Amino acid sequence: MKARRVLVIGVGRFGEALLETLWREGAETIAIDADPAQVQRVKDRASATFVGDATDPRVLGALELGHIDVAVVTFGEDFEASVLCTNSLKTLGVKEIVARAPTERQAQILRAVGASRVVQIEQEMGRRLGSELGLEVAADLIDFAHGYRVVPWAANGQLVGKTLADADLRKRYEINVLGVRAADGSTGTKLALPRPDYVIRKGDTLMLVGTEDAISRFERSD
Repeated sequence: MKARRVLVIGVGRFGEALLETLWREGAETIAIDADPAQVQRVKDRASATFVGDATDPRVLGALELGHIDVAVVTFGEDFEASVLCTNSLKTLGVKEIVARAPTERQAQILRAVGASRVVQIEQEMGRRLGSELGLEVAADLIDFAHGYRVVPWAANGQLVGKTLADADLRKRYEINVLGVRAADGSTGTKLALPRPDYVIRKGDTLMLVGTEDAISRFERSD
């Protein structure tokens, strides 16, 4: 699967954590911030870094954003800067724009000027924590998930041409297939639940889940 290209605007605590996670997951990342010290701190976790005022449309325009899959505006406290950046990104043709907002009113405004998604971190974390604290099963799920990985795999090699039943990933590698997106578009743009007789074709994307060891063993054999 082709790595996503992500522009991160603002390298505060949220932006830095986002860059670190994206870098670990193999995304191509570009970071920009007006503070040279902030940019210097994340140079080893980004494909490219720039020092500049991202509220200036000329600065964003100079980045040639046509190859960007998604831009994230991380400003949480400076609402005016968020609006200016979001609107400039929309004008420059960025299709997916994620922005932060502390309130629902500000979220509505950001959507109106071009944000395709608005993240209200405090609310989302509060809901998540409430679910974890309110349900005993949530803790069990967290423990169960620890040490497991969910990864997309672009089909190639010896498994191409085999059915899922013949590939028998569960028995051979202790891996399960959560879904598949066919390279020829026959399953649509979203992952579909595959049947055992589904034939793996080169370029198909299979979403795999297994322990860290199982996934690593599969990747080495691929």
